[in-house]
Amino acid sequence: MASLGGNINLVRKEESSALPLTALKKGVVVGYLREEVVRYSTALFIVLLFAVISYLWLDQRAVLLVAGEGGTIWELITALGNGIGVLLISFLLFLWWRREQNPKAREALFVFSSVLLAGIIVDILKPIIGRARPKILFQEGFYGFDPFSFTSSYWSMPSGHSSTAFALGVSLALLYPRYRFIWLGLAVLVALSRVVLTKHYPSDVVVGSFIGGVSALWLYRRLYGR
Repeated sequence: MASLGGNINLVRKEESSALPLTALKKGVVVGYLREEVVRYSTALFIVLLFAVISYLWLDQRAVLLVAGEGGTIWELITALGNGIGVLLISFLLFLWWRREQNPKAREALFVFSSVLLAGIIVDILKPIIGRARPKILFQEGFYGFDPFSFTSSYWSMPSGHSSTAFALGVSLALLYPRYRFIWLGLAVLVALSRVVLTKHYPSDVVVGSFIGGVSALWLYRRLYGR
C-alpha cells in the first residue's frame, strides 16, 4: 500500500510539473502569434498609408509622365508576372518532381501555393475596390473608384501581375537566398513595368506587391516552420 501511495504521489508530481511546461508552450505560441499579427498589421498600415498618399499626389502624375514610354522590352518584362503561366509551370514541375521523388517537388508546390493564394486575394479585392485603370483617365478623364464593379476596366487595384511577381520572387528568395537580389529585382521590374505600360497606378502595384510578398512569407513559415 505504501508503494502504491508513493507511485500515486509520483504521478501527481509529474503531472503538476508538466502543467507549467504546457502553459509555457501555450504562452510562447500566443506570444509569437501576437507578434506576427502586430508585424503584419504594421506593414499593412504603412502600405495603405502610402497608397492613400500616392492616390492623392503621385498616381496621376506618374502615369501621365510615362504615357507612351512603354516598349517591347517592358512588354517582355511584364509577361513574367503572368499568373496563369507561373501557376502552370510550377504545377507541372511539382508533378514531374513528385513522380521522380525529387525533394524539389515540395518547393514547386510552395511556389504554386504562394502565387495561387496571392491571386485569389487579388481577384477578390479587384471588383470590390473597383478602381478605374489609367486608360479610363486617358479616355474619359475619370480618376477614382466604382466599387463592386464587374468590368475589368475598373479592376486596377491591386495589380495582379505585381502580386504574382512578388509571390514568385519572395518564394524563390526564401528557397534560394543566395540569389535573392535577382529574384526580388525581377519582381520590382515587373511591378514597375505595369506603371510604365500605364496598366496600373503606382499605388496599385505597391498593394499588389505587398499581397504577393506576404502570401509567400506567410505560407513559408507554415510549411517550413522558419
